[in-house]
Amino acid sequence: MAQVQGSFAATGQSTPVAGSRISIKMKFAGTASVDVEEQMPSGNWIKIDTGITADYRKVFDSPSLSSIRLNCTAFTNAVEYVVETN
Repeated sequence: MAQVQGSFAATGQSTPVAGSRISIKMKFAGTASVDVEEQMPSGNWIKIDTGITADYRKVFDSPSLSSIRLNCTAFTNAVEYVVETN
């Protein structure tokens, strides 16, 4: 099981996690906006869920191996996160 956990203290991206079933959890302490992104074979990132501004939990399930990261696009207060394969 691969796991990335941390807290956004500014805008920026989390470390990507690769897998076919990935659990994402976020706890918002205040105001922020986070996108969930998937990496294309070219290396570019595409948006899966955008503008998340409240506590969040979701399982990303893909028939093939995918890389997922979080992208904090607006920040006022900390966002705690965990991204892990199941």
